[in-house]
Amino acid sequence: MTEQPHHTFNEADYQNLLDSMFVEKNEALWEKLRAQIAEENLVEELSKATAITDRGLIERLIGLGITPRNMAALTMYPMVSVAYADGVLNIEERELIMKMAHEWNMNPGDPGFEVLNHWLQHGPTEEGFQVWKKYIQAVMTQMDSQQIADLKQSVMTRATAVATAVGDILGRFGNRTTKSEDARLAEIESVFP
Repeated sequence: MTEQPHHTFNEADYQNLLDSMFVEKNEALWEKLRAQIAEENLVEELSKATAITDRGLIERLIGLGITPRNMAALTMYPMVSVAYADGVLNIEERELIMKMAHEWNMNPGDPGFEVLNHWLQHGPTEEGFQVWKKYIQAVMTQMDSQQIADLKQSVMTRATAVATAVGDILGRFGNRTTKSEDARLAEIESVFP
């Protein structure tokens, strides 16, 4: 029987051997840990940025693609919702929403602009509208009655402008909005006291 050469391993060699055996598993675990930390950081940052402490609402906002950097897009959700109330986004509505976004300093390349553009291309969702409502309700808990009244007026003025954008162009007499737009405007208004 031949004698095998005797190798001595130091601690570093032993650790390297173990690491090489589990590299793929370790990388997957590290990636999962990094993702969890990133999600926790995002939840914490968005909570600070919005003053919302309801973790479930924060997670739903994140699910919609909302981050502290693109939060401004959320203020535009009612306008997108009104624009799509009749099932179609008209050129006039899109142009008006883009003009409003520009007035709010949302420009191409900005995260908020990109989220808004996605909503304009793909349309709003009912879940997104429900999340917006909860967001506004949470924000209003941090406001006094005058601030709430100002917020309501701002949102309703912009949403109504979008609803009437096509009616103004077509020169409709009487109703300048569709029934579905009127219903969406009423739903938006019902969020406010």
